[in-house]
Amino acid sequence: MSQYEFEGSNEGDWDESGDLAWNEADWQVFLRNSDKEVIRFITTYNKVKDQDDRLDAAASLMGWHREDWTSVDEVELDENDLPDIKSVDMEDICNLDPYPYTIHRHPIYITSNALFSFLRASWEKFMLGNKECNESDLVWGYSVSLADAEKHCIMAANSLDLGDFLLAVCHFKKAHSALNESMRINRLFKHQNPKIVKDYIEETDIRMHDLREIWLRVMSDCRS
Repeated sequence: MSQYEFEGSNEGDWDESGDLAWNEADWQVFLRNSDKEVIRFITTYNKVKDQDDRLDAAASLMGWHREDWTSVDEVELDENDLPDIKSVDMEDICNLDPYPYTIHRHPIYITSNALFSFLRASWEKFMLGNKECNESDLVWGYSVSLADAEKHCIMAANSLDLGDFLLAVCHFKKAHSALNESMRINRLFKHQNPKIVKDYIEETDIRMHDLREIWLRVMSDCRS
């Protein structure tokens, strides 16, 4: 399976054992840069939103491989190949990518964070100034199902990183089920302005369907 290439920076130091030694301030910078990657995806996605292949187009602009949204390469080495593997100097390793790999850099994390953030923000905007009385159980059901979908999506991404592909499939299936419930409830909300309802449903449907498309692609890769 293919690896993703990311742009790094020169933050952080390396200790004698070759491990990256960061303090709390370094990790705060890392998290801010992670948030910037999410924003970059949102901007990129919005630019190509009207294209039929928007997911592939956005992935290409982000510098990700189109074919594979998983993150672990399986490399099989024969014993005869071992002598050909050359040792790497620590200085060369330091110059490759000083940023450590964490779940924050996984394309599944970035895309889901971006799309779920849009869904939450759109729902908040839809409800603000809404004079219609929406039933409390619908509001609660939507928030719970959306949170469950995001939770299982992130757990699936973590499972991919650990190489537990079938566990990832199980989490994606749970995320899929929860998101289906969110889509069902989403269409039951009322608003006094019909145009606002129409625009809200159109925009949220696009993001929800794209989330499902991403999950289905990765599930297919995991099973193959």
